[in-house]
This record gives sequence, C-alpha cells and structure tokens, in this order.
Amino acid sequence: MEAEKLSDSGLTLLIVDDEPLMTELFRQAMTRRGFQVLTATGGAEALRIVSAETIHLVLTDMTMPGMDGIALAYALFTQAPDLPVLIATGHEADAMQLGLPPNVVGIIKKPYQHKVLAERIHKILGSEP
Repeated sequence: MEAEKLSDSGLTLLIVDDEPLMTELFRQAMTRRGFQVLTATGGAEALRIVSAETIHLVLTDMTMPGMDGIALAYALFTQAPDLPVLIATGHEADAMQLGLPPNVVGIIKKPYQHKVLAERIHKILGSEP
C-alpha cells in the first residue's frame, strides 16, 4: 500500500456503489493520490450530491439496485451534461451495445488498480498527477 500523497489535484470525484466496502477502499486510495472524494450508495443520492457540490468526475458501478449505472449516467447527462462518467463493472461490457450517453468517457473492468485508475482520471480531466 502506498503511503505518500502523489498530488494535490484539487479535483473532486464522486464514487457511486451500493457496496460500502468498495466506496471506502476507493475513497482511501484516491484521497492518498490527492483527490477529494465523495461517495454515494445509489443513483438518487448521487444526483443530490452533484446538484449540491462541484464534482469533476463520477465513477459509478454498473449494477446497483434501483437506478443502475447507465440510468445514472443518463440522469447526470440531463442534470450536468459536461460531467464525465466512468462506469465500473465486473462483467465484460461492450459500450457500443449498451447505448451509453455522451458523458460516459469509459468503462472500466473491476477489479482495477487504483494507481492506473488515478492516472486515467487525470488523463480524462486533463490534469497533472
């Protein structure tokens, strides 16, 4: 486990996952890499957070009860069309077949390496790690 803080990006990420362990692991790993991290356990909570906070990128699980990650991405596109969304899944997914909204900037396969994910987020946001 890396102890050093790699950057202080000033960027705020929102992770949406119905599994508290996943959100906590992500929060810890990305905080160590200089991100501010907010978490939500579902789509409705995520939409409330996005309307109240400045969020630079949303990482959402694809499979959640109630509102899944794709439905959340569509709702976010309506609410904040320029907010990039990454969708995480433990299953193989073909983005072309999913019919994703334009705010979805990628699909990542779980489990992911936090260092690689942080680098990808910086690349998407055009910021320096």
